Amino acid sequence: MFIINPAAGGYTDSVWQDVAVVMDRNNQEFAFYKTTCAGDAVKMVQNFITEGYRHFVAIGGDGTVSEVLNGFMLQNVVDYDELLLSAVSYGTGNDCVRYYGQSPVLEEALQGIISGTIYTQDVGLVHYYQDGEHRRKYFINSAGFGFDAQIIKATKSMTAKERGHKLTYLYSLLKCLLSSKKIPFTVCYEGGCISENVLSISVGNGKYTGGGMMQTPDAVNNDGFFDVAVFGDISKFTVIKNVNRLYNGSIKQAKESNMYHFRTSELTIEAPVETICEIDGELIGTGPYKIEIVRNALKVKL
Repeated sequence: MFIINPAAGGYTDSVWQDVAVVMDRNNQEFAFYKTTCAGDAVKMVQNFITEGYRHFVAIGGDGTVSEVLNGFMLQNVVDYDELLLSAVSYGTGNDCVRYYGQSPVLEEALQGIISGTIYTQDVGLVHYYQDGEHRRKYFINSAGFGFDAQIIKATKSMTAKERGHKLTYLYSLLKCLLSSKKIPFTVCYEGGCISENVLSISVGNGKYTGGGMMQTPDAVNNDGFFDVAVFGDISKFTVIKNVNRLYNGSIKQAKESNMYHFRTSELTIEAPVETICEIDGELIGTGPYKIEIVRNALKVKL
């Protein structure tokens, strides 16, 4: 079952036509569903599981992949290990498939989905609040807070064409940097707490965020730990100076104070003011937040 997000930044109708041609050529039986709004895939994946589908392919961005994941995790029809997630990314970031090194050539990517390797990985679980009620949501790649979430919010205001540009996240980063304000956060994890004014927090189950940045370069998505980066009370100049390190994976080598990196299987994040969080490029509600690993919860075929 293909779950298609027609609003994804890089998606056009010709993409699905090309996918169908390759699937037919390989004698594959398939069906498809085009989402109509945010959150639609979560509900529809659960419905399709009830109908008997077990292998789902997300065509869209990281948010579409994340919605399929949440459809898996929020159903109680079958065990997780009976379900299989694949993706062909046409979104803004595409960081989920970047972790696995999926080919950018459509036919090669589909061949991997048809006959490639099946991987088992962990997923993240965020507990948060929406309108005063406790909620939970799962993520496959990363969760971000503060400046990180503000960048996603700015990106969401762009048109689909603008979001499809390769430098969208970098443009949003530099634009948001001009108006950003640090927030007093308290981050507690296995081993300690950090309590200070914070610019940005990234909790990585995967290495990549923002279309190829590596805020959490040591993340391994099947080892039971998050790789976490807390960019504390640092200047805007420090961010600009280290942008190249964010892209080449050497950010942990930066000789800057108030930049913290640690590994943990769970953490809590609190702030005295209302904040927002993004998971896999989608905005969710407010804190306090608790984040934990769900071990070996997802099978991926790419």
